[in-house]
Amino acid sequence: MTIVQRIRSADRMTLVTLAARIAGCLVLLYLYAHVATHEASHANSVATGAGLFIISSLFLVPGLLGAYRVDLNRLLVFTLVADGIALGLLTSSLAQYEDPFYAWYMAEAAVAVLLVRRRSTWLLTAIIVVSYVVAQTFHQAPHSALLFGSLIVKTAVLVLVGVLIPYIVGGQEERQAGIEAQHDEVVRLNEKLERSVAELRAVTEITELIHSTLEIEPAGPVLLEILEKVISIPMASIQVVDKSKQETIFSASNLGSGAAVRSYSGLELAGAVSGGLSDSTLSCIELVDHGNTLVVFCADTEVVDSLDSDDRIVLQAVASELVVAVENSRLYRLTKRLAITDELTDLFNYRYLQQRLDDEVSRAERFGKRVSLLMLDIDDFKRVNDTYGHQVGDAVLAEVGQVLKSTVREVDLVARYGGEEFTVILPETDASGAFIVAEKIRESISLHRFPDADGARTIHLTVSIGLASYPAHAADKESLLRAADDAVYSVKETGKDRVRAPRLHLRRLPKDSDVLEVEGAAE
Repeated sequence: MTIVQRIRSADRMTLVTLAARIAGCLVLLYLYAHVATHEASHANSVATGAGLFIISSLFLVPGLLGAYRVDLNRLLVFTLVADGIALGLLTSSLAQYEDPFYAWYMAEAAVAVLLVRRRSTWLLTAIIVVSYVVAQTFHQAPHSALLFGSLIVKTAVLVLVGVLIPYIVGGQEERQAGIEAQHDEVVRLNEKLERSVAELRAVTEITELIHSTLEIEPAGPVLLEILEKVISIPMASIQVVDKSKQETIFSASNLGSGAAVRSYSGLELAGAVSGGLSDSTLSCIELVDHGNTLVVFCADTEVVDSLDSDDRIVLQAVASELVVAVENSRLYRLTKRLAITDELTDLFNYRYLQQRLDDEVSRAERFGKRVSLLMLDIDDFKRVNDTYGHQVGDAVLAEVGQVLKSTVREVDLVARYGGEEFTVILPETDASGAFIVAEKIRESISLHRFPDADGARTIHLTVSIGLASYPAHAADKESLLRAADDAVYSVKETGKDRVRAPRLHLRRLPKDSDVLEVEGAAE
């Protein structure tokens, strides 16, 4: 660093001191020139004093600018000793001019005590005071009380300057430091308050988000996005685990597409590891552990370790709300399922049958498709209840439902119509296809043996099945149901254990066509 750069980077007190030293050197050079010309008898002592001051300045100036490493207190002590000797020589040599260097002593005392630490001010003040007293008494001792009193007063003023200035300045510095500390504390508290407000806003936003819908899964990515803004977590996973079932019931993750399964405290967490995070760099912590519910938060180990108490409080608050929301979502799904499910057979109920049949008939009409409906009635089911009891009868009904579900396609819908009656909706299936499915169902139930009260599979059942197809047998949902129901009763009246469709009939095609179409299916 050059001298110019050092001067530009110096503080104001250092620059004032440098200017004063340079001005002092110039004044002493001028003084020596004047004395050497007019008072040659004092020239040697003035030259010695001026030389000492200039030499000490040559040491002090680079030290103040940081040109070499040296303790500032030691440098000032050395400089002040030299200055004291120089000022003493100058004062004793020019005493006849009524103490011309007293102001210089005052300046030396003021500058010295401002530049050094407070505990060193007594030493510097003592050096200045001793130099002044020795210089005043060396040339001519005060021979009167007035002169002696004047010397005492001047000496006391030097002592006061050397002692009071550091304490005044030190007090100001302490007050300034206190003000700065208070300002820093206010800034810190404001930052903490702003963060707390942001965290509270985030928790409120997340709470509104997860409680605004009963389908909690779609809210997962938004939840993590809000947390990322508040806690600065780039990639993380939060999961709600049912400990009793050992399964994850809610999972939100932005770890990436390469998700895998990770074990945590004996539980399997879905999607806790991604291609961006290796297993060794991922850490998981428990946020909530209440009853059978556990909330686990997983992220990079460094991120987890950097979470402070406020971050964990936010995560725990979010986790607590998430547990409530997940439980509400589970109850909603359960209620929704129960609303369309028959409790005994776990099949769809009459209400859902009507809804789906509406949808399927509308779709078939819109796209020119076909849909068929099977209506099943268990033959002589009252005999089962009378012989084995209603509990066995209920068990038989439930097992019939399972046989039906295992016999038809996944796209087909099996529902309990009521009592011992069942229905099957067969989308995109005509009457002939429906007849094949119905025969398959009839044979499956006829060959199946159902358990009696002792668990022995001795009960044999048969079913009567009526089928109807849209648009071959019916023009709308109601007529389709009626046609299938009429077909069942026709089977009941003619021997049971068989499949029957509505009777064949002719229907003229629209637009006055002379072509006749045969509808229906053979019995």
